[in-house]
Amino acid sequence: MSAPRTTTAPDLGHEFVKPQDVALLIPGLTVKKLAEWRYERRGPDYYKFGRVILYDVRELKEWIEASAMSVGSPAR
Repeated sequence: MSAPRTTTAPDLGHEFVKPQDVALLIPGLTVKKLAEWRYERRGPDYYKFGRVILYDVRELKEWIEASAMSVGSPAR
């Protein structure tokens, strides 16, 4: 009997999370709202592989930082 074959995933330089994970990270954000934003071409950038939607963690952090508002700044 041969040993089970294992493969190591290549490091693509990306760490991905699913929309459900993004919704858990940001209070008040829902999977449905993320889907609406994708349809409206708003919100964080995402990757689509067939039916699978993924968000790059680094890009998500950059989007969050860019969304910061300071007191006294004009509304965006």
